[in-house]
Amino acid sequence: MKVSMRTGEILKRGHAAEQLCTPRLAEEESLISRFRAVFCRRDDGGSMVEFALVLPMMMVLITGMCSFAMALNNYMVLTNAVGAGARAIALSRGQTIPALASSDPCAYAVQMANSSSPNLDQTKLSYTVVWTTTNSAGTVTSTSYSTSCAGVALNAGDTVQLKATYPFTPLVYGWKATVMNMGAQTAELVQ
Repeated sequence: MKVSMRTGEILKRGHAAEQLCTPRLAEEESLISRFRAVFCRRDDGGSMVEFALVLPMMMVLITGMCSFAMALNNYMVLTNAVGAGARAIALSRGQTIPALASSDPCAYAVQMANSSSPNLDQTKLSYTVVWTTTNSAGTVTSTSYSTSCAGVALNAGDTVQLKATYPFTPLVYGWKATVMNMGAQTAELVQ
């Protein structure tokens, strides 16, 4: 009876968990040891449970940030490569060295773009060259080429636009991998 009264007093004071989980006298040991066995277990596993609850969210955030960083890097490299290719085709009019610049300016532009993007998979890159010229009558003509435009006579003042697309698969923990196409384009005046 004395034990239950003491327990009741402790509960009234609001220090129940603190005082009941501390060692007691020998005669109180049996009741309190049972109480401790049920309610006052050690909290060693608590941090493991918290970690298990937080880990999936952390993995989504970390893999999402890494995937976004890789996509941003690929986009910056692709944009730089397209700029280099468009610059190469715009400056290729009248060049004799390298021979490819004078014989096939589109292939030369693709070659320059590929050399400016070493960390992208060259087999997955696709290019389109749009050549816009104005004839003496003032008629504007646009022609699209893929990677070869052998025999095209570039004139000063023509506009050359190089477009490129590159597939990218973001890998985020817990999400289905889908392929996205990133694209870049640059236009230059032929000199």
